Amino acid sequence: MKNIINKIKWVVGLLFIFLLILATNLMDRNHIKNIRTSVTTMYKDRLIVKNLIYTISKLKEEKKIAFFISNADFYIKKNAATNDSIYKLIDKFGSTQLTSNEKKYLERLHNNFQKLENLENQVLNNKNILKDEEWRNKVETQLLRLRKNLDFLSEIQLDEGKRELVRVNRDFNTIDLFTNIEIAFLVVIGIIAQIIILYPVKKEKEM
Repeated sequence: MKNIINKIKWVVGLLFIFLLILATNLMDRNHIKNIRTSVTTMYKDRLIVKNLIYTISKLKEEKKIAFFISNADFYIKKNAATNDSIYKLIDKFGSTQLTSNEKKYLERLHNNFQKLENLENQVLNNKNILKDEEWRNKVETQLLRLRKNLDFLSEIQLDEGKRELVRVNRDFNTIDLFTNIEIAFLVVIGIIAQIIILYPVKKEKEM
């Protein structure tokens, strides 16, 4: 009878170890899900946004060149299309998952582009304004503000990308730890199984 009770204890012990392995396996699945989310975030909300910022910067530079060389034809023929492209890019940026800082600087970027657009539209009514010192100072100020807005947004992408990478590495380390625990449990189960096989239950002697 005593041997049977011991066997039952072994079985309960094995069952407990199996349940622990199942629990760690479920935790591994959760960490893998977190890694998948982090990688998706880095691609969609960081790498794609980085490209959007780069494209906006290029269009802004076209405006800057036209301003410095007083290119009236650019303002009359091309500027409206350039502005449309910039606003579409900003809207696309806004559709991503934004941090509070990103939202703040994206709003500033949008507002500063609107102010610049209002100044540029004055060229349509009066080409000579390209030579007006007061007007030029205002445009130059807006261009500088836009550059700063874009620089801040670019820095945010780098910082957030680093944070996501830290999360991914942390989850990988956790998975690695649980994998080692699972291996240790399997070794223990193997040893216990060998003990049970090598030392079968002895029948009690009849009285």
